[in-house]
Amino acid sequence: MNFKKILNTKTGRLAVAGVIAASAVLGVSIAANAAGGTGCKTLTYPLCARSVASTQVVDNSLTGADIKTNSLGWTDLDGNTQAQIRKGDGKGGATKLYANATPTVIKNIGGTFSTRHTEVGTFTLPKGTWLVNLSAKFNRTAAAAAGAPEVQPMLQLVGGTNYVTIGGNNISPALDADLFGSAVGLVTVTEDTKFTVNAFGYASDRSDAGSGDITVLANVVVAAA
Repeated sequence: MNFKKILNTKTGRLAVAGVIAASAVLGVSIAANAAGGTGCKTLTYPLCARSVASTQVVDNSLTGADIKTNSLGWTDLDGNTQAQIRKGDGKGGATKLYANATPTVIKNIGGTFSTRHTEVGTFTLPKGTWLVNLSAKFNRTAAAAAGAPEVQPMLQLVGGTNYVTIGGNNISPALDADLFGSAVGLVTVTEDTKFTVNAFGYASDRSDAGSGDITVLANVVVAAA
């Protein structure tokens, strides 16, 4: 066969161009498969390394309800990833771990904190080091009698050997008086640890004056440190 003669014809030149183009496409395919690993030619399970890119999972052009059908859901993530998101690792963000929606009555004023405190709520702090912000709003639901001792309400967050405490100021004896307070602490836990939010208070004469007359709204926010 005279290839030189064939190349000199239009039909021959088109045929050769087609072969070259097909070879180029084949070369790209082979390169892509090689990048994905030996024998990586299909997207059947198990997937080859680097065979799926993030753009194949999430279509950034979608909006609204369509996003849900083209994105990874919460249950698609492994437990460790979910824990890191809850902590806000790498994000520099903060997470609210506890807040009581309705005021809690501080049942007891005076006495021993360990035996007379009022439990406001609980939450679990994951393993790690945390910057904890505890805030409170105390409110008087009953006015104190004339000459009654002053009352100092308090709120304490405790878990393991860690604690953060709000206290030190007296609440006004007037009906519906508010007192606000906050405290910040650095907390380290070596495993997931249950924390309790406890309310209490002391009267200036160390009596039980004010018991049941004060409520508290508590709020706990943490950030990974």
